[in-house]
Amino acid sequence: MMGTAEQDDNSVSQSDLLKGASALFAEIAFSFGIAIFVKWLEPSLSIIVILFFRYLCCLPLLFAYGLISRGKHVMQVNNKKMVALRTLSGFLGLTGWFLAVSMIDLSLATALSQTMPIFITILAALIIGEKVGIHRIGAVIAGFVGVMILLGPTQLTAPGWGVVFGLASPFFAGLMFVFLRILGKGDEAVTTALWYNVFGTFAAGGLALYLGADWPDGQSSLAIWGMLVAVGVLASFQQFLMALSHRFAPASVLAPVHYTSIPMGVMIGIVFFQEELTSGFILGVVIILTANYYILNRERVLARRQ
Repeated sequence: MMGTAEQDDNSVSQSDLLKGASALFAEIAFSFGIAIFVKWLEPSLSIIVILFFRYLCCLPLLFAYGLISRGKHVMQVNNKKMVALRTLSGFLGLTGWFLAVSMIDLSLATALSQTMPIFITILAALIIGEKVGIHRIGAVIAGFVGVMILLGPTQLTAPGWGVVFGLASPFFAGLMFVFLRILGKGDEAVTTALWYNVFGTFAAGGLALYLGADWPDGQSSLAIWGMLVAVGVLASFQQFLMALSHRFAPASVLAPVHYTSIPMGVMIGIVFFQEELTSGFILGVVIILTANYYILNRERVLARRQ
């Protein structure tokens, strides 16, 4: 199987690689657009209410695309259990990301999100029995050392909820990707995305009502309503762009593009929110990214051998 993947890597044209990388870069940029709106909205609205509008306003474009591509089978799934697990873990991961973004610096939340490949390595070994050699174990340990350096002694001894959510988000996102590996090509991506967003709409809406969260009303400014709608619309395009990037280029080739999220997050944090960097932050980020690169490269090498 992986021999075929290697052939696919070699057969992809430079033009397609550029299209795939550009689509993924745009997807990352859109994710930061959402993060900026979340930080601006959070003082006025509960995160769970923002999540509700994110899911709700994401649905129309997804449904339209699903109907065009799948017709009356748009909501049909085969592996219901895995789709449910993927949906729940995705919801928890996104909730953790929104909470982290609202509580800590965007640059720190972004750096912590880069631990996802480390969590995927651990979870894949525990859940699907994927073999992890001594080299990848060492990379995982190095990655967590990087996290400790990144956080520093103060946040390590008394981590705030923002840090907890900042690590919970990549953990649940990693869990989601492990379930996606199990799903494989058994179910259409647009259908699993629709179920995920439908669940998110009802779950976030139900939680907001249960917690008695304040909702935007007719007195809310047009800016607030505009940002709420934009969060959902941008999320729709995020999913389209992610699918488009993998249509043009294999995941192994696209992996390094994900690293652009760190400088992008740092730059946005400095420009929009006056965040400051420390030497510990920079060193920790370098270690985490090095560990990620090694894990991804090691997986690619082992896949070629198979």
